[in-house]
Amino acid sequence: MSRRQLLIGAVGLALGLIGLAALWFPVYLDRFDGYGMQIDCGNGLGVHLSLARADDGGAASQCGSAMLVRRVWAIPTVAVGAMLVAWFVAQWARSEQTSPEDAEPQHHVPHPEIA
Repeated sequence: MSRRQLLIGAVGLALGLIGLAALWFPVYLDRFDGYGMQIDCGNGLGVHLSLARADDGGAASQCGSAMLVRRVWAIPTVAVGAMLVAWFVAQWARSEQTSPEDAEPQHHVPHPEIA
């Protein structure tokens, strides 16, 4: 394994975790309801519009656009991270199959001009 391959695997893992965290953490609007609480739209995996629908100022449509923005960058980040990790695993498996210990040893010819 080269350092470049390890770096690509680490970057892929980091991108995947960042994307999954972005999908997991809640999405809030920068508006507040009548009780002074921020309006919660849910997270990237599911939408919870009960607080947004209770507000009369069009918070439900703002929640929809906020969720769309979160998903537009988080889902491709997870996909790119998964592809990089899959590439790393494939390279790792391929390098394990062709390890130098299993390969046929090189034959040393002391004087190639004689052979």
